[in-house]
Amino acid sequence: MKKITIIFMMVLFVLPLVGLSAGGQKDAEGTKQKIEEKMIIRIAEQVPNLITPGVWDGQAFSLNSSIYDYLIEMDAETGEIVPALAIEWSSEYGRVWTFKLREGVKFHDGTAFTSEDVKYSLERTQDPNLGHLKAEDFAVVESISTPDDYTVIIILKEVLPTFMYQVTDYNMAMLSSEYDYGRLGESAPMGTGPFMLKKLIPKESALLVKNTDFWQSGLPKADELQIYFVPDIDASVSLLEAGKVDIVPQISPVIQQRLEAVEGYKVVSPYQEYRFIAMAMDREPFDDNDVRLALKYCMDPEVLAKACQGTLNEGIFYNETPILNKSVQYNEIPFRGRNIEKAKELLAKAGYPEGLTVELYYGSDHPYGKEISQTLKELAAPAGINLDLKGFPRDIYLSQYWMNGPLLLTGWGGRVDPSMLLMLAYHSEGPWNESHMNDPEIDDLISLIKGEVVDAQRQKYYAKLQEVFFERGTVINLQVPYLVGLSDAVQDFRQPITMITQLKYVYLQ
Repeated sequence: MKKITIIFMMVLFVLPLVGLSAGGQKDAEGTKQKIEEKMIIRIAEQVPNLITPGVWDGQAFSLNSSIYDYLIEMDAETGEIVPALAIEWSSEYGRVWTFKLREGVKFHDGTAFTSEDVKYSLERTQDPNLGHLKAEDFAVVESISTPDDYTVIIILKEVLPTFMYQVTDYNMAMLSSEYDYGRLGESAPMGTGPFMLKKLIPKESALLVKNTDFWQSGLPKADELQIYFVPDIDASVSLLEAGKVDIVPQISPVIQQRLEAVEGYKVVSPYQEYRFIAMAMDREPFDDNDVRLALKYCMDPEVLAKACQGTLNEGIFYNETPILNKSVQYNEIPFRGRNIEKAKELLAKAGYPEGLTVELYYGSDHPYGKEISQTLKELAAPAGINLDLKGFPRDIYLSQYWMNGPLLLTGWGGRVDPSMLLMLAYHSEGPWNESHMNDPEIDDLISLIKGEVVDAQRQKYYAKLQEVFFERGTVINLQVPYLVGLSDAVQDFRQPITMITQLKYVYLQ
């Protein structure tokens, strides 16, 4: 897929910057005719890389989550999985799954949404030329049949009781089997979502208009979405303070305090997200578990929490596994404690008696990135671990340095089912295995977790997996609040842990 050259600009406004506009005009006879009011939501977003579902890196959620729909979605208020394009789904034993589809749904080009489109969207994950990010998860599919236009039967190669969660992943938007996404996915994205793309200037801006044929009655509430791709979070917040945008996602705690100190703004925190400190298992110095342990012994969770402008276990959480502390799958393992002498002993044992220098790559404009990186450097220094900080704007970090450095600090969103993240990031064949983890026991445990029908037994596998991570894993997990800055006029902003922004509900008061 063709990549578009990144152009750094502070902001280029090519669309009208208005919120609620109303007006009138006089006809030839002087009678005033009312012009229909428009409700326009304006958003300052991150600069996206690829946006075609399947290869989308998750940047700029307001764009894709407004254009596309999913078979099922999460209710942001209850956390429950609810119908969307599928009205019901079932499986007796976790191997044969039946989805019943909503009738009367249309794509933005006017074609009907049917079971053939679901079949296409799922089979597309296995296209070797695409490099779909859910290829490994959907390799379990043995066959897909469409007995009628609104029924899809999926037979898996093995029992997978949590398969329905896989279709909630943001890269599993339902696509049209009649549309050329290979040619048009980056320039003219098209789905069944609440908004339709009217204009897209890559790396600069997008204009989306209301889908008047949307399947959900009364939605969307807004008439237009004006999205501006801004490479700098401070510039985005300045636009909010100047009244030029209404929503700024992924702000920092410092900016939160600034906005909450004045009238006219508010900050919401829909969920916790990860900041993974990933140690590359296949290269020096972290190919030696003693070095990984040494870095872990340098940690002080309370200091890290303060660096993130929060309090440990009250908004900021810490562990050494990929599982959220608030997740039901979390197995609490007592913190090993900060022990600099132990860290030095482990480094000497690994062949670094005089210490070592290692590069830490991170997104410099991503919330918490600078603060965490600098704090890691200060915490590691007494043990003789010198961290050479390499910060880059997040789009540059993801496109050029992510997956390639010996030590990485990366922001991750959660998943409805933790095994989805485990497959992406910690299975040896995971497409986003940033720490290059290759541990046969971890691979086996992930497979057991995915296939276990009995909840209690699955929980035991999760507990064992976390014990292995504690002893020889490749990650330090700092969990921070995901923060969104809003104008006070913005009402009913919703974004569940799936990270898929539900702007169909948003309106301006």
